[in-house]
Amino acid sequence: MKLSFAKRACTCAVAALSLFGFGGCGSSQQSGTITWLSARPASEGSIKAIKQIANEYAKSHQGFKLEFQNISDRPSYNQKLKVLASSNRLPELWDADPDPYFAKLVKDGRAEDIGKLYKDIGVTNRFYHISTKYPTMADGSLHLMTFNANAEYFWYNKDAFRKAGIAEEPKTFDELLTDLQKLKDTGVIPIALDGKDQWPFYRFLGMIPYRETGNEFLAKLKVGKESMASPTGQAGIAFLQKMSAYFQPGFTNSDATATLNLFKSKRAAITYDGTWNLPSYVDDSGNLKSDIGYFRLPMLGKGDKTAPTDFFANSGIGTAVSKGKLTPQLKDFLKYLFGKYGDVALNDYRVIPSVKPKGSVKTPRIYQDVLSDIAKVNDYAQVWDVQLDANTVSVLGRQCQSLLVDNTSTHEFAANVDKAIAQYNKAK
Repeated sequence: MKLSFAKRACTCAVAALSLFGFGGCGSSQQSGTITWLSARPASEGSIKAIKQIANEYAKSHQGFKLEFQNISDRPSYNQKLKVLASSNRLPELWDADPDPYFAKLVKDGRAEDIGKLYKDIGVTNRFYHISTKYPTMADGSLHLMTFNANAEYFWYNKDAFRKAGIAEEPKTFDELLTDLQKLKDTGVIPIALDGKDQWPFYRFLGMIPYRETGNEFLAKLKVGKESMASPTGQAGIAFLQKMSAYFQPGFTNSDATATLNLFKSKRAAITYDGTWNLPSYVDDSGNLKSDIGYFRLPMLGKGDKTAPTDFFANSGIGTAVSKGKLTPQLKDFLKYLFGKYGDVALNDYRVIPSVKPKGSVKTPRIYQDVLSDIAKVNDYAQVWDVQLDANTVSVLGRQCQSLLVDNTSTHEFAANVDKAIAQYNKAK
């Protein structure tokens, strides 16, 4: 297979591409090389599993090479993706969320039909339900491959709970807030938060609305049929404010690594994240460390629209195939990849995969429990930073930070977010 970019006149956009490591005019791909622009870090288990399988495939397919370009900083990644898309220089494979920007690329004919691809290579029924449901577009079409099946939990330090006199994991939001105060009274940081990346803000903001309405509030909010000024919206804002009283000092500038270190060093009693960080919570044998526990999204305790088994679960960022670049060789490799990925990812790299393993599951109990939880999710909570457009998410992030340092009122917060959504819908 020979893959090449079409020659074209140099433009400012192409010049910009060179800054990101892509060649200028007339550049071409190596024969047999498939480029994957990835938003995942190279150290992530899913990437290691894919590389291992690609290396095995290359041994029997002369000239084949899979080349990753990893940009784990999401703003930088999103910028690069937009530059490449605007100048028609997208590589064979590229990561994307099923967000409004990706929906536009699909509408413009930039991504292959993954539902058809799965059917053609015979892997449709191999995926966990969440791994095909999460990336499905509003019209029911599927244009993203997925490699993870993630669940999000509150992870906690058992010793900190004992010292605070907390005998049971909180079942309701009121119980959670009560427990956080007990923890704070012992002198420990109640909950460590990755404020720099902002996504945890959106989770806490959406927890009450999700339990009250399922995904209905968010679905109506993004099309302007609901408001952050409504009782449900204000309840979400109020919960985020209450939670912020228990975050670590300087949480708005704390990144994922710093947040994880606070929890692992036991300076913080709780952290909220997903099973993508599970390797940090297990011992050398892959078992959950004895001093760590976890619990799912709490309930309202009264008037819940969703079940206790429904919570934030997703398949992580997906991967698109550029339209017109799904060659027979690429299709053959993807068939090979999905045939092995479930077992390699789960058993060799402790990754919760999108694909069900073919062989026996050799992983420890915690992984099997997570897979069981994911299988039981009927109505997963959709995430705000994927459902809302990029500009609204940017406004939302600024408003969250400003709200939590007392520079914005709840009504100003609501008005600014509603305004951003209205502007987006008007411009569509």
